[in-house]
Amino acid sequence: MTVRLPGKQTYRSGYLMLWQKVPMSCRQMLLLETLGVKMGFLESIPSHLQLPVAVTCYWICCSEPKVKLHQLKALLLMIVSGELHRITNDPDPTVVRAEDDSIAYNEFLKWKEKKLQNKDFDLDAAHSFCQWQCCLQMGLYLNQLLCTPLSEPDLTRLYSGTLVHRLYQELKSTSSVENLFSSSPKMTQLYQILLNTVESTLPPDFFQKMTKTKSESCKKKKASNKKKKAIRCAIPETQHLCNVNRFASLGVDD
Repeated sequence: MTVRLPGKQTYRSGYLMLWQKVPMSCRQMLLLETLGVKMGFLESIPSHLQLPVAVTCYWICCSEPKVKLHQLKALLLMIVSGELHRITNDPDPTVVRAEDDSIAYNEFLKWKEKKLQNKDFDLDAAHSFCQWQCCLQMGLYLNQLLCTPLSEPDLTRLYSGTLVHRLYQELKSTSSVENLFSSSPKMTQLYQILLNTVESTLPPDFFQKMTKTKSESCKKKKASNKKKKAIRCAIPETQHLCNVNRFASLGVDD
């Protein structure tokens, strides 16, 4: 008699059936507690963006090196651009498109066509955005394992590496990029809601404290370098020669 072991699909179906018996509220609570977010913080967020926002909160709290404010803003602006693209390119003929959304989208496309002034590649930013993608991937897996207590986002419009890096580079030089979608009150409001929601889960001085700590670290490093330089200058030249020439002590008078 041949005994067949259950395949991966059978195990997966078993897990799904097990979790489906658990109330939706419990599955949702488990997901959000893992990400360190309460559902109350996400109520003002569109349902299909709640998971990415929850993941973003987790990313900021756990990432190393620490996330910078410009990185967060670049990420949220990128998400808003995806929403604007979805609205203005919806194939459904019954969907009414607001004129200001179309204007904002055309202005966004013109901005993308402009050449970037600063083309320097920021390795720390790249590392940080890669961490966000990994957090999102694990968040999606957990959400699927729990039978999707939160709606899944459209990944094709959610992330663009080229776009988020460009937004980050320009935010470092000018804050006017935050007004990229100012022609659309709806998109402007969405950006503010996303930003306020994420910041509401953080300590009030989270980004200021991080900047201060980094500044103090740089000052300490500079002070340490000056001290070392002063010590080197204070050492007599003959002592330097002694360190180089191991026979120098033979020429020293008693």
